[in-house]
Amino acid sequence: MTGPTTSGAALPPTHRPSFFAGQVLAAADLDDAVSVERSRRRLHNRVLHGWGIALGLEVTGARGAKRVAIGAGYALDALGRDLILVDGAESDVPAVAAGPDGGDVVFCLTLRWTEDDEAAVRTRDGACGVVGAVRLADGPTVGWCTPAELRDGLDVLLATVSVRGCALTAPPDPAGRRILAVLPTPYVATGATSAFGTVWSAVEDPASGVVIGLRTVVDTGAAGFGDIPAYTVRLDGDRELSASAAPGGQACVLDGTPYVDSAEPGRMTVVVPLPAGRIGGAAGGTTTLPLNPAVVLADLETPNLVRTELGWHISWMGVEGG
Repeated sequence: MTGPTTSGAALPPTHRPSFFAGQVLAAADLDDAVSVERSRRRLHNRVLHGWGIALGLEVTGARGAKRVAIGAGYALDALGRDLILVDGAESDVPAVAAGPDGGDVVFCLTLRWTEDDEAAVRTRDGACGVVGAVRLADGPTVGWCTPAELRDGLDVLLATVSVRGCALTAPPDPAGRRILAVLPTPYVATGATSAFGTVWSAVEDPASGVVIGLRTVVDTGAAGFGDIPAYTVRLDGDRELSASAAPGGQACVLDGTPYVDSAEPGRMTVVVPLPAGRIGGAAGGTTTLPLNPAVVLADLETPNLVRTELGWHISWMGVEGG
């Protein structure tokens, strides 16, 4: 079974109808406004959702019945067209006595888009004796076909049935229905610790006892995560420590790339590694400053300095589910 693919459908127009006071509106202007929005919705449907049954459309019928019932529901075809069966429907079983071998004949019960030339039309009298269509029924068409005739993507399969003697030999089989997956919507929350108020502590190398970074615990409880989210963190605040504030009396730069060391639904520990080196100063040019010098990291007041002098704090985002 083959049929259209989402990549094979034409893209919608990119213009947007506009109107002005005093404009004489023709039927084509209003039709264009509707057509543009409809074609964009269909693009959205087929690219982001795919095709298949989204809601309802269950088929029922007992063995020996000559008619099946289809419940109300909603589906999309492969061109992104909405198939909305508002009140449900009933359909007579194909009038087939038996197959060539005297056995059952298999049929597919389908839902498809009703083309304009098939749709029920409501008309209205216009000016100067003109009569025109003002409503086209967009309800889908329920029909029967053989498995070989099924147009995958244009005919949305509701059920298959086995028929003999113009009646069902078994209840309708829903196994071949294509169900649109309902994707979970991720829950996203953001926050930040307070500038000049975030408490930091030293991270030491277990072997040498040398300070190699700083850590802080971030409270994310207000976000209300039910499970451990995927956290993303950023270090905010100044980086350059003045000579008057720096242990050792030399201006330097304190900086590192933060990462989440441990995470829970309501909190996480963020570590900022502080590798040594040199880096350009704020004035630019060829001047460089020590990056995370040992004399500064060894000072017991450094965790407090990044809070009070540099205002280090963490901005974060958590994504749960999806």
